[in-house]
Amino acid sequence: MCKISLLEKPHAVCIPYQAQGHINLMLKLAKILHHKKFHVTFVNTEFNHKRLLKSRGPGSLNGFLYFQFETIPDGLPPSDVDATQDIPSLCESTTTH
Repeated sequence: MCKISLLEKPHAVCIPYQAQGHINLMLKLAKILHHKKFHVTFVNTEFNHKRLLKSRGPGSLNGFLYFQFETIPDGLPPSDVDATQDIPSLCESTTTH
């Protein structure tokens, strides 16, 4: 297997559909790619990023070299814990914002 220099490191941008099951599976794929020496950017909505931090702990997403998380606005209310369960509203909110 050939070695990849830092300048040649492939970059994967992972953008899951914003339902929880899709996020978990995409995160698993992102970790596999990272393990295979990819630079990974995982894009998540603000609501789901906060939800991920809450479920795994505030430091759980830190410490991965070449693995970064980016958030995009989703327009979902910060206090509505079931906001991502209403798929039509979720689709409308993410396409609007």
